[in-house]
Amino acid sequence: MPGPLDEARRLLHHHFGHADFRPAQLPVLQSVLAGSDTLAVLPTGGGKSVCFQVPALVLGGFTVVVSPLIALMQDQVTAAVARGIAAAALHSGIEDEERTRIWTALESGALRLLYASPERLTRLAPELQQRGLRPSLLAVDEAHCIAEWGHDFRPSYRTLGAARYRLGRPPVVALTGSATPEVRQDIARTLGFRPGRFAEHLGSFDRANLWFGVVPVRSERERLEALVRLLADDDRMVIVYAPTRSVTEGIARALHHAGHRAAPYHAGLSRERRGRTLDAFLEDRLDVIVATCAFGMGIDKPQIRLVVHWTLPATPEAYYQEAGRAGRDGEFARCVLLWRPGDAALHRRQLDVTFPPRDVLERIWRDGERCTGVAANVRASAERLRHELHPERGPVDWAPIAERRRRAEARIAAVEAYARGRGCRRKALVGYFGERLARCSGCDRCRHRPVSAPREGAIATRLARLRAAVATRSGPWGGALLEPEVLLALARHPPRDPAALADVPGVGGALAARWGGIILQALGPTAGAPPERLTGPRQRALEDWRRRVAAELGVPPYIVLGDATLGRLAAAGVTDAASLAATPGLGPRVLAKFGAELLRLIAGTGGDRYLGPMDQGDADILERIDAGERVFRPGPSGDRARQTFEALVGHLRDLRQRGLIDMPERSVAYAEQETAGAYLMAGPCYVTELGRDALQEFRRGDRRTTERRGGERRTAAQAQAAVQERRQRERRRGDRRG
Repeated sequence: MPGPLDEARRLLHHHFGHADFRPAQLPVLQSVLAGSDTLAVLPTGGGKSVCFQVPALVLGGFTVVVSPLIALMQDQVTAAVARGIAAAALHSGIEDEERTRIWTALESGALRLLYASPERLTRLAPELQQRGLRPSLLAVDEAHCIAEWGHDFRPSYRTLGAARYRLGRPPVVALTGSATPEVRQDIARTLGFRPGRFAEHLGSFDRANLWFGVVPVRSERERLEALVRLLADDDRMVIVYAPTRSVTEGIARALHHAGHRAAPYHAGLSRERRGRTLDAFLEDRLDVIVATCAFGMGIDKPQIRLVVHWTLPATPEAYYQEAGRAGRDGEFARCVLLWRPGDAALHRRQLDVTFPPRDVLERIWRDGERCTGVAANVRASAERLRHELHPERGPVDWAPIAERRRRAEARIAAVEAYARGRGCRRKALVGYFGERLARCSGCDRCRHRPVSAPREGAIATRLARLRAAVATRSGPWGGALLEPEVLLALARHPPRDPAALADVPGVGGALAARWGGIILQALGPTAGAPPERLTGPRQRALEDWRRRVAAELGVPPYIVLGDATLGRLAAAGVTDAASLAATPGLGPRVLAKFGAELLRLIAGTGGDRYLGPMDQGDADILERIDAGERVFRPGPSGDRARQTFEALVGHLRDLRQRGLIDMPERSVAYAEQETAGAYLMAGPCYVTELGRDALQEFRRGDRRTTERRGGERRTAAQAQAAVQERRQRERRRGDRRG
């Protein structure tokens, strides 16, 4: 007779299309199915939801899922229903008719997953108890919120243990993508896990496809300029995290004026406007979404290529979670922090609001409404702490408050040390969570860059169509029907029919039966014949540029630039911004986004000699970059090192302007490395196809020059020998006459 794990595998294959669980998921599933309380720390994209959705199907009955945001609930409900799993969410945003339908489904045993916020659970638990409904499992998603928000922002998280008791003490699985050993202890204690009697499973915090970097700035103006530079080199999906609503709107306006399709996203906007903004971003009608830190958790778009933090986050946990929105499709993405010395001061001032000084608290508690000159947020904190400390009962034990403030100060210090640090960013970040790294796979200190998988034109076209088809069925919060790696696998190897689609890992029979026609239609043959290969120097450069940009965006090349427009640009006549703007087919969006880059590319590929004169110094640098060598090694600091570094950067920028290398501006780290005594290049820098062509042409020309000079030397020697031979003949003739 098959056991629970065999049944879990069968349901996994049916609903998700996978033959087996991932290595990090399997021990979690085994613990949950065995009825053990379980704490699992899996990185973003590690498949946490499967660890409670599949057990919910195996165990029968219904599972209560605690989720921090309505956006996350609706996202997971949409995705679960699409896979044939009965799921619903109870929250303030649903209508009475929908609420009645959910209770009917619960009482009839038709519902498997019931999502609720921690605040809603405090009311839901006694209501379930009164109706005689007992869940088979309690799942706490984003469980780090217990420690991060539970004490001082959302006290309902601290009552989850009591709610569990009212639910009949079902087994609990707590899942999170980031938790220090201290936070894990706090989670276990709050949920009532018995010491030594629960299962704990830790995945790696190291996501090799993410590149981490920090850009120091000296003013708010410089911060905005740095952000605009970052986006100028990345025409791709971007999330910018900002601390407040007003800042998100200001950044979005500035980016819009700079030519980017950007919009703010925060809780102060109407629900309809948030829905329209998120839909536009998920459907690639927006390039940049500027979100507040908490609300950004609801954005689930796998192909985010860049996440920028406008300022220093309050904790490493927050930074890791928010940066983890990038690259969920497993491909290369960057996480960049814009840091100004003094950013942490705001968070430290906030601590005086969250934990007001003792004398201020005692005065508020004593005088009540008569206490004047106190800010409303300080008064709210005093009321929250009064309920916790009960000063009316006698002397107050201040130790727990002092300890929480100490921990908060330590988290601020840790994230500030990450920004200031001169060592490996990745090692510092994952080391905070207790993990040690043998090797960095990408940061601005270590300069390693993971290689992104290539995307041919046909694959990119299928992927774009498939994403569009999935997006139309994902609901207002973008719940994904297919995992990112499944989308890419389908685009690379399209199945021939619904039966083959059902066999694809990550799809399964249930999803194929419901959505197979739409998926197969999206994967159908691309319309039209492939474009003819362009052979002119400027045409080839433009086509290479268009192909690269299209691959980064995951769209067909003609979406970036039409063939006719590309042909017009390749023809002579475009010399400046005015003539570029007059080119038919180039709208204001393309001009704002790519105008400067196109002008540089055209200027570097003018006429038959589209590559300007290339010397041995150019060739040496290109060869070293192409071989993966460092172009500037650590050495003594000082004026001489600075001059050498600046000369090298100037040379590299010249090569980039000529289209020979791809070197984003952020790849240059200007800060002097006092401890290492060096100026370093950071980030990706590699030779373009155009650069390789130029290098080959230079080598051929160098060989021709060498051969010509060798021929000239041979000719001169032969001429000299002929002269000598002629003179000898003349002397012999003279001797005979004499």
